[in-house]
Amino acid sequence: MTLKAIVLHHLEYTFEKEAWQPSLLMAIDGLTSREAQWKPASERHSTWQIVRHLTHWKRATLGAWDGSQPLYDAATGPTEAAREAERTDWAEARGDDAAWRADREAMLAVSEEIRRRVEAMPEAAFLEPFPGEDMPAVLRLLRMATHDIYHAGQIRYLRALQGA
Repeated sequence: MTLKAIVLHHLEYTFEKEAWQPSLLMAIDGLTSREAQWKPASERHSTWQIVRHLTHWKRATLGAWDGSQPLYDAATGPTEAAREAERTDWAEARGDDAAWRADREAMLAVSEEIRRRVEAMPEAAFLEPFPGEDMPAVLRLLRMATHDIYHAGQIRYLRALQGA
């Protein structure tokens, strides 16, 4: 099995298909905007905020990947783009079902773009450093996919708490 095949498999089974755990798409399937906005306490995040958070960081990853918004400099650490991404993360999320669908579609689109880029990568590129970082691209991409499944578990728990 190639590194590309491993990464694509991990992306597929953390974002859209069930393995031993439900995927991120399965975790949000069927939620209404009202359910997505629900929080167990005011200081906690809602499912909708989690979806926006994932979209936010995937967009930041794409910006780093294409070199337009590097997140890290191997010599100096987090860049201004990374600090801005931190500042703008976890905004409140409110709206109707159309707004909720739009945010879900935005997450789907950015996830699809990442998958397309992985499919287009030559095998040797997986062992090269991810732009601006000292870790190989394969690890950066696997960590990003693992971030999806971490939050999918949170969403499943939020759904259980609210009875959704």
